[in-house]
Amino acid sequence: MLAVNHVTLATAITLGGSIYLNEPFFLPFIAFVVFASLLPDIDHPGSEISKFFPLINKALPHRGVTHSIVGASVFIGFLHFLINHSRTLSYVLLIFSFIGIHYMGKLLKKRLNQLQNRSKNFISEKQIKFTISTLTRILDLFLILLAILIWRGEYRQEIITLLGAGYIGHIVGDWVTKDGIPLYWPLKTRAKLKLFRTGGKMEAFLGVIILGINVYLFQQFWTIFGVGTFEYWEGYLPIINTVLN
Repeated sequence: MLAVNHVTLATAITLGGSIYLNEPFFLPFIAFVVFASLLPDIDHPGSEISKFFPLINKALPHRGVTHSIVGASVFIGFLHFLINHSRTLSYVLLIFSFIGIHYMGKLLKKRLNQLQNRSKNFISEKQIKFTISTLTRILDLFLILLAILIWRGEYRQEIITLLGAGYIGHIVGDWVTKDGIPLYWPLKTRAKLKLFRTGGKMEAFLGVIILGINVYLFQQFWTIFGVGTFEYWEGYLPIINTVLN
């Protein structure tokens, strides 16, 4: 599955799971879902995520251990281990949030440029630049907010849960392809649902559907958990009291 569809599938799974379990999360933390949804492709030399970890893709074969139950367990277990090493965990989560925000920005710019091309320049160049500039400032604000909350430490368990959801979302995305994944590594047998080939027309079609599902789930999340209310944000912003006092 292509990176953009890994992201939208993982966010759809996360939003849907949150609504089903009636367990809201801090919406800017979606950056961690984005990061983890790309992470298993750290073993692919051509992937976005591998650019941040250039040595790992040379040591691991693509769609190997990182795309397995073992890989997901090691990743989540590593984060839980770091809970007892708060300073190190903070550094790790800050790096994760930076990469997640960085990719979200690239994804938004790419989609806006595609929209401009498909609309036959109905949307002007200035409008695109203004929108990108505004979104970039919002994402930068999110990054600062994430950094503050990470250092405070109350929400690390919630972040780890979202990272796990993003990682698992990636594995599900590659499991449904014709190539499949070594889910039970070190066994070489590949688990596969064979719905489509990566990069094919069927994936492009499903990608549009998943994007639509994301829009619907986001609207449901916003309404059900009252994201537009002060009460929702107040619970995640204890830093305000610290500043005011």
